[in-house]
Formats: sequence, C-alpha cells, structure tokens
Amino acid sequence: MRATGHIIRDRWISLAVLAAIMLLWQALSIVYPVEAAPGEPMIAGWQVMFTKTLLSMADYWQGGLGVPSVAEGAPRSYLAAVLSLLSHSFDTIVRLVCGLALGGVVGLALGLAVSWSAWSRRLVDLPVQFLRTLPLLAMVPLFQLWFGTYFIGKVMFVAYGIGVIVFAGTVNAVRNVPQIYIDNARSLGASKAMMYRSVILPAILPEMRSTLLLSLGTGWGAVLGAEYLGAQSGLGYIIVYAGQFAYLDRMSLVAIIFIVATSISYRAAGALTARMLEWAPESQRA
Repeated sequence: MRATGHIIRDRWISLAVLAAIMLLWQALSIVYPVEAAPGEPMIAGWQVMFTKTLLSMADYWQGGLGVPSVAEGAPRSYLAAVLSLLSHSFDTIVRLVCGLALGGVVGLALGLAVSWSAWSRRLVDLPVQFLRTLPLLAMVPLFQLWFGTYFIGKVMFVAYGIGVIVFAGTVNAVRNVPQIYIDNARSLGASKAMMYRSVILPAILPEMRSTLLLSLGTGWGAVLGAEYLGAQSGLGYIIVYAGQFAYLDRMSLVAIIFIVATSISYRAAGALTARMLEWAPESQRA
C-alpha cells in the first residue's frame, strides 16, 4: 500500500511539473510577442498552436483517402492536418523501427563477437570502437553522399547510431556476467555455442534493458537527422521545410509530437522488457 501511495504521489508531482511548464510557455508567449516572420510568433501560445498552427499542417498532406491536398487547390482543413501528421509520423516510425532492428541485431552480434574469440576480437573491436568516436550528426552529409535520398540511407543512418550503442552495451554486459556461470556451464560439458545461447544471452538481458532504452532515445534523434537527408516525408521533413520559412510554431508543434511519441515508445519498451525479465531479481529490472 505504501509503495502504491508513493507511485500515485510521484505521478501527481509529474503532472504538476508538466502543467507548470505549459503555463510558463504560455506566459512567455504573452510577455515576448516577437515575430520571427510577419504573422509567425517566435513563441506560439497554446491557443495558436492548436488552431492556426495545427490547421497549417494541412499544407503537408499529399492527398488521398477522399481528402484533397492544398496543392490541388483545396482549402486547409483540420481533417487534412490530422491525416498529414499521422502520415508523416508513420513514415518516421517505420524508419525508426527498421533502423532499430538492424542496428540492434548488428550491434549485438558484433558485441558478442568481441568475447567469442581472440581473432574475432581483433577483427571487430578496434574498427567499431573507432566508429563510436565519430559524431552522429556530423555523419549526415557523408550518408547523404553515400546513399542519396533513398529509404535505405535513412535506415542505415539510424542503424549506425543505434548499433554503436548496442555494441558498447553488449560488450559491457558480457564482461559483467559472473564467471561462476561460465565455469559451471563448462564443467557440465556445454559447447561454446550452447553456453552463449543458454548462459550468456539470458545473463546479459537485465543489463541490456538500459541499453535498449538508451538506444531508443538515440534512435529518435537519429531518425530526425536522417530525414535531413532530403526526405520527402516524415516529421523531420516538416521541420526542415518549416525552418526554411521561419515557421517556428510549426517546428514547436512537431517537437511536441516527437516528445509524445518518444514518451510512448519509452513506456512501451519499458513495459515489454519488464515482462521479459519477470524471472530476474527486482533490482535487475529497475
């Protein structure tokens, strides 16, 4: 009961902090009525954000589902605006999920290879450690030259950002596996492949939970950077287009969508991994 009370209290405190931030933003929009461009406020109040700004999202609807686009001469509508946000959000999420899957698998495999044998460690460790030092956003122009504006380029960029984190987390998790687990498996005659499948992989799962959550946060930032590679859809595309015309209110609205989507993905990933780790001690699931 006491633990439940603490959880409820923490949630109310979080909601109070969120409300305070929203009120502060609204106050700033009133006391600082500067315009980045004629008719475009530097800090858009909530009454602007969810009326004029939301309606302007219809500009990015490409048509379909019986709702014509503004480019076809149709007037702006809230239906087109909502469909636009859903469509571009879907494209961004697809790139994120594909990059997360590819980067996670490759990073995990390379991380396990470091501990597999001395030869695999010599082949993998130094090159990947070098790639870890490269700034992620500084690689945007390079990936643009390599892959152009194609879908694969955006997925590869996200996978690169996630892969180096998963690699580092895997190497560290394997190093922290208690030696007694490995010794017992060897004494029972387990082969190296069986030991990895039955001992090492389950043992690193609790520690890999934090790596997954960290890579998920990096993935959202990486997918935004990837959509700077000439994407014609996605939330990053809206930000790039809005930035060219100083539409700060549109950029702010998309940023809010990013925050909501990131929060939902964190909660979903946290709940899923918690279910997968029900067998582990509570201290390892935190």
